[in-house]
Amino acid sequence: MPEHVSYFDLGATLYTPCTHGKLSSLLQHSPSLTRSMVLCLEDSVREDELNLALNNLKVSLKDFKPNTKVKRFIRPRNPLVLAEILSYDNIDKIDGFVLPKFDLNTIDLYKKVIDKQEHSHFSYMPILETAQVFERSAMIKLRQLLKEWGGTITCLRIGGNDLMNILGIKRLKGMTTYDTPIRSVIDQLIIIFRPENFELSAPVFDIIEDLETLKKEVIIDLSYGFYAKTAIHPSQVDVIESVFSHFIEGHSIQSERVLDENVSAVFKFNGQMMERTCHRGWATRTTQLAKRYN
Repeated sequence: MPEHVSYFDLGATLYTPCTHGKLSSLLQHSPSLTRSMVLCLEDSVREDELNLALNNLKVSLKDFKPNTKVKRFIRPRNPLVLAEILSYDNIDKIDGFVLPKFDLNTIDLYKKVIDKQEHSHFSYMPILETAQVFERSAMIKLRQLLKEWGGTITCLRIGGNDLMNILGIKRLKGMTTYDTPIRSVIDQLIIIFRPENFELSAPVFDIIEDLETLKKEVIIDLSYGFYAKTAIHPSQVDVIESVFSHFIEGHSIQSERVLDENVSAVFKFNGQMMERTCHRGWATRTTQLAKRYN
């Protein structure tokens, strides 16, 4: 039976619609560098295709033989669909669920479904993507309610495209998320949630062929402390994982030095002043990530 999934195990999380013709094969044999994947029944599935997608998922689960290489999640359409999925054979072999449109209006609906099911190992990744995300007070209330979920929350995912949709905008080619108004939302979510030990996943980059800008965005993601990111194509997985690996190569020793009790309180490393007290939080998280890549 799977254990709760650590945030640092996610890496690039590849989303696949449950209408995919080779869903069973992808569930069993994900692309080589993929560390985590999400089988999607929400925005990537049309309303008139939902039953087809659900049946495709149900059939794929029957033949599924789990392995520990990849963490597998399902994104239901809503709490009602989540309740249905939980009745499927072999659902206990899945690591957890991504919960869309998660806010003060839906949290109790999701919790009611989750509390009724018998499996305690599932991990959850709520998506922050409704208009309430723009309300600081709503996010603070949500944070307090999420504390009751204990260690079942792997991370909170930021629904960048849904938030842009609310603002009536979309990303333009050559622009990162940080070149849009969503940057201020990201700032606020980090400030609200991370000090309370809730990890966050970086938003999707939706221009599939613009890999250079994706690389630029992932570097900024890392500077924001995002150690997981949504991917929508295997080529994106390769870029994200490559940038993550390069980051670890350049910073794992630095983070280990910060955590070394025998090192002086202040020291220089690669031209940067490092202070063991001030950089401990960064070093602890970076060391956790490095363990997954070494």
